[in-house]
Parts: sequence; structure tokens; C-alpha cells
Amino acid sequence: MEDTSPPFELPRVAVVITCYNYRPYVEQAIRSVLAQTYRNWDCVIVDDASSDGSAEHVRELLQAIGDPRLRLRARSENGGQIAGFRDGFAATDAPFVAFLDADDIWLPNFLLAHLSAHLNPTRTASLSSSDVFFVDSQRTLLASTYVMLRKPRPEPEAAGIGIPAFRQLGAMAGELAYQSDHPVTYFGPSAYGWMWAPTSSMVFRRGALEPVLAFPFRVKTGTDYFAATCAHLAAGSLILSESLGLYRLHGANASAGAAYAGGHVQQSPAYLAHEATMGADVLDYVLAHAERLRAINGRDFVPGFLAQHVRRFGALAADPRLTPFLSSKNRRRQLRKRFTRRVRRLFGWAPR
Repeated sequence: MEDTSPPFELPRVAVVITCYNYRPYVEQAIRSVLAQTYRNWDCVIVDDASSDGSAEHVRELLQAIGDPRLRLRARSENGGQIAGFRDGFAATDAPFVAFLDADDIWLPNFLLAHLSAHLNPTRTASLSSSDVFFVDSQRTLLASTYVMLRKPRPEPEAAGIGIPAFRQLGAMAGELAYQSDHPVTYFGPSAYGWMWAPTSSMVFRRGALEPVLAFPFRVKTGTDYFAATCAHLAAGSLILSESLGLYRLHGANASAGAAYAGGHVQQSPAYLAHEATMGADVLDYVLAHAERLRAINGRDFVPGFLAQHVRRFGALAADPRLTPFLSSKNRRRQLRKRFTRRVRRLFGWAPR
């Protein structure tokens, strides 16, 4: 009898659930992993020294479920989100890694859709990110898209923006009838700026994420920003237009601030205050990996990225490490700016 099985094995996905004081939500996150239609995964739940009994709750839950693919890693000291990323990443050797915040939920086809995108025959990428449904603490639906996700959207028209029909919500809630198309878009490493949905929407290639998590970043939260930004520089990103998870807004999110009012999620003051530190961390990473990124993407790649990054985070322009990456025109401009600042300070025209 002819062997019709495929000549390869489908890849395993490491799922890392990061939890800090999310006892009311973590079981729903775990059960959403168990419900995945793609079955080749293992999952480690990293509890970051929660004070609300989350670790004990998860331990009892895993014992009741009895699935050997689920493991708990309980930290003795709180290390922040990046510590959870690192511990979970180190606990597995799977070629793909997905992170799920303990207060979020995946829909059943999350892993299947992401693996299908990553294994497409046209473009490989460092990471993928899909759209999300916004829900509140009680899982009441607030919105069906994350506005900052860089997916294809209707172009503005003279009288407004056309909204195409789509099917997904109707398939999940029968009383809502609609049609659906879910394109996947590739953005290469030179595409700059936030283009993804939050942490729970992302699946990384291990090889792209490994040097990122090994880097000594200073910030402990907002890990999805520099994980996605830095991993993207190796091979780009795949953006899935389909909403494949529930992103919960409940007032205790690390990055989200006020109640959802539509459009962009309002960032919390604490998150906005340390954006500059995150930008400096990314700068440090790029400078430390400049030779590798140049070898991957060409000699002009790093200067191009740095020029855009400095425009985004203006305070970084004074960093003398940037000088070798600037064109002679930009070097002269930077020297003039530094000279002007020194003169102003000398004569008391600007605060020291």
C-alpha cells in the first residue's frame, strides 16, 4: 500500500501563559488553549509571584485537568512581564512560541490560523499578529477590531469610509448576519512602527525571538513592544486580519487606561511615562545587533531604522553612538543641534 502521509511533521508550538494576580481569568485562558483545533502544542503557565492565590488555583486546576502538555512555573519573586516571557521561553524548545496573557482568551482556530500563515508558500516572517475582539471583564463584546493593527482597511471616501460586510461575528452569534474575508498581509523588516495587536495576538519564530529575550532590556512591562519591534527586524511580520482572540479591558491592564471609547485604546499614564525607556531599550538592541541586521537586510538597513526611530523618540538624537550610522548631512545637522544647545545653556537661554 502506498504511503500517503506527508513527508514531514507539523511543528510544535510552545504556549506561554503569563499570570500576575489574574486568578479570576486564568482558567478561561488555559481552557482556550485546550480548545485549540491545532493540537501539537505544549503550554507552560508562568505565575509571577501572584499575591491573590493564582499559582495555587492553577496548580489545582492542572491536577483536575490531567493534561501532560500543561505545566506550571511559579516564580518565587516578581520579575515583571519580561521575566515571564523568558521563563516560559526557556522551558520549551518548540520552533514557534505564542504568548497569552492570563486575562485574555484565544478562539479555537488561533494556533491553526497562525501556523497556516507562517507556513505559507510566499513569505516567511519572524512573527505573526492577528486581530482581536475587545471584551470587558464579563466578556461583553465592545469592538471587533484593534485599530492599530496594520491590516487592509477601506480607504477614506469623500463622505466617509466604506465598511465592507464580513461573516465572522455572524458565525459566532447567529443573530448577526454578515460576510467575511480574512487576508494575510506581509510587512518586511524595513516597515517601521507599531503594526501589531497586543501580546495575546502574537506567534513568534523561536529563532527570531531568542536574541531578543537574551538582551538585557531595562523595562519589565510592555514586553510585546520591544519583543515584536526587535524580532520584526530579522524577517518581518505577517498580519492576520481575522479576529482570533478576546482582548479583555478590565481596568487593571498594564498598558490600557480609561474605559474603551472606540478607536485607539487610551494608554495608561504609567505606560506613557516609560515609553521613552522602551524606545531607548530598542535603540540599545539595534546598536548591539547592527552587524547581524546589516548582514540580513543590507548596509543601509540600520541607518534607515535609526533615522525613523530617532524621529519617533526625539530625545535619542543626542546619543553619540548614532554618529557612525548617520549620513554626512545628518552628522552636520546633529553637530549644529548640539552646538546650539550648548550655546543656549551657556547663556542661560535653556534649562540645564
